[in-house]
Amino acid sequence: MEDYRDKVAGERRGIINKLMELIPGYSGYVEKETRREADKLLREHLADRLELEKGRLGELRSEMTNAKMLELLDDVDRVDLVFENLVDRLRFASYGYAGFFDTVRVDEEALDRLYEHDEALTGDVAGIAAKVDELRGAYDSGGDVSAKLKELRSVLKDFETKLDKRKDVISGVE
Repeated sequence: MEDYRDKVAGERRGIINKLMELIPGYSGYVEKETRREADKLLREHLADRLELEKGRLGELRSEMTNAKMLELLDDVDRVDLVFENLVDRLRFASYGYAGFFDTVRVDEEALDRLYEHDEALTGDVAGIAAKVDELRGAYDSGGDVSAKLKELRSVLKDFETKLDKRKDVISGVE
């Protein structure tokens, strides 16, 4: 997986930024903004991947409806809502912003910890995709769809707990 910090840093190297770096304090501000933007891109990537899995769940819901498996639709809807919540939280999460003139400062180390925390979520998203695969397999083979839905919901809740820890990461309370 590419490191979005490098991508964003490369895009910010225009002539105006080189001139602005001559202003005292501006260089550090730009470095922080680069870190924040990289984290935002990473979270967008994770949200897109979760949306893909949410879409796969929606396809399965349609098939279950057509097959008259209505007893599980409430469970599928609850899992779908968890997906929706996680996607929104990733897209709109705080990313350690403090403006150039703000008195409260967020240092580069805290922003790096935040990025690393969010980057670690990539493996969790892969695990969520694997659980959706298992759910799909259970449906296709006539297996225990209810149990696989519960497993998927549990993995999503664990992911939600890790998202809750973002504020601790940025404040240094891990």
